[in-house]
Amino acid sequence: MKKLNKFALIVIGSLVLLLPNACTDKYEEFNTDPSIITAELVNVDLMFTNVVTGIPGSAGYGNSGDFGSYCGMSKRDDDNSFSEQDAPGEWNFEYSTMLNNLSNIIQLIDGKENKDELVNKTAIARIMKAWSVSKLTDTYGDVPYSESCLPAEIAVLHPKYDTQQSIYIDLFKELKEAATQLDVSKESYGPADLVYQGDVTKWKKLANSLRLRLALRVRYVDATFAAAQISDLSMADLMTTLNDDAYVLNSNDFPNHQNPRFYRIINYGSIAESVHCHQTLINILKNDSINMDPRIQIYADTVMAPWKGGISPNGYYFPNYTYRGSPTLAVNSATYKYPWGSGTVSDISDFWRVPVVAPAVMKCSEVYFALSEAKLAGILPAGFSGTANEYYQKGIDAAIDWAKWFYDLTAPQMSDLMIKYIHNVNYSPGTPWTQADVDQYLEYKKIKDEDIAAFKTTPVYTLSGSAEQQLEMIINQKIVALYPDEFQGWCEYRRTGYPRVAIANDGSSVLKGVVPRRQPWPTVEEQINSESYQDALSRYGKDSKLTKMWWDVNPGAPHPSDFVFPTMPTPYQ
Repeated sequence: MKKLNKFALIVIGSLVLLLPNACTDKYEEFNTDPSIITAELVNVDLMFTNVVTGIPGSAGYGNSGDFGSYCGMSKRDDDNSFSEQDAPGEWNFEYSTMLNNLSNIIQLIDGKENKDELVNKTAIARIMKAWSVSKLTDTYGDVPYSESCLPAEIAVLHPKYDTQQSIYIDLFKELKEAATQLDVSKESYGPADLVYQGDVTKWKKLANSLRLRLALRVRYVDATFAAAQISDLSMADLMTTLNDDAYVLNSNDFPNHQNPRFYRIINYGSIAESVHCHQTLINILKNDSINMDPRIQIYADTVMAPWKGGISPNGYYFPNYTYRGSPTLAVNSATYKYPWGSGTVSDISDFWRVPVVAPAVMKCSEVYFALSEAKLAGILPAGFSGTANEYYQKGIDAAIDWAKWFYDLTAPQMSDLMIKYIHNVNYSPGTPWTQADVDQYLEYKKIKDEDIAAFKTTPVYTLSGSAEQQLEMIINQKIVALYPDEFQGWCEYRRTGYPRVAIANDGSSVLKGVVPRRQPWPTVEEQINSESYQDALSRYGKDSKLTKMWWDVNPGAPHPSDFVFPTMPTPYQ
């Protein structure tokens, strides 16, 4: 007891001695965790850089093959694209990586005393946020929007699902206001902006071009509304040259910044591809098989089967082809799939496997095809004097110019890729390549002016036929220009039904070979946001991949394909 009393006296005495020092004017400083980052310390420029480095993962360039199988760009090697499984990938990415950070940037700037001088940074963040939200709602339909990504003090734990229609109305407002907000006389992100290096004039063109994209997306559900969203635009407001294209280059400075295809090669020690070129894309590019689209050399490689052009070991005759795509066969028997076995179809060109490529938010070629369709549909403002065919041809020209630009970007990277990996005995059997082999390959792959000129003499370069036939021509070429952005390709297919994609009836899956119209909401939402989920479900009826969203109302889509799937022993086609 005496020891306890003595200890207590020591503690009380120590507290008395410290008490005067506790009441100081530095109380807040002494009692603040130095590791806490306050709003004043956050650099929104660095936040924005972090956001745009996510564009390569968000722009549909990963080529998983699902969306590509639906729109005819690429085909999954396992053909398993029609299961009704949970699909939270886009949901998690957009909310956590893109929308949360972009919303924080806008909120942080709004709290600064000099926010009026930072309007460009706010406007650019709003444009990127609108792009991100459009991808989110075009994936799932109704999603949390107005009550999501709010400041912590007013956060809603169980946000409602806004209707897609209301989301689109707000996206048009956001893009229009942000474009108006941009001011060339004020500060921008500068080098922190990996898209346009802070060029606000280009950001304004992107905002307006995105409005054009979204206006076409809703034209089948409400043509009058679609026309109203672009009624104030002129050609000067839009992306019209390659210099206006919005993209982010991968970087070879850090593994996670590299092209994912190259990353897989060096980190997993395999050059095997999980997707092949789709028959639809290849057939469009083959054109009349005499004057082929010169871009085919950039998009695809020839088949690898050593018996091409002759008799295969199993007795099947192969016509003299060099490029051959695979249709979407779904989960069918090996006998059914055999005519498109490994090595008998084209893989993607190795140009897409170098460390640095150029994932795009939007290209000017898409703008021209959008103008062509809008003119054809009668929703383009009177101030646009070009014909549908003139815009269509400008779209093809721009897309070819982009392919040449892409060649120039990737060709210098091909030596290391081919010699160290693709044609190296440690990765693939066969004779190792030399620099001379690489040079020969690059010369063959280069887009030549005479090939472009020959291609432009063919019927595909000029719109013809009925309005619907012309629309099919526009979308076919748009798919080529969008490649490899499978997501936007899937959007185009859903709203127009083009291109005509041959898809087998998969009797073993829930979807039975029917192209999905949306992705189901993440399963976890039914548990953690049950009331809002159920409210949205009451509008949709069923949370299925086949449930159509608000803008997906084109009665003619999809359009049937004339292709007949062979079964053994039908010759290869």
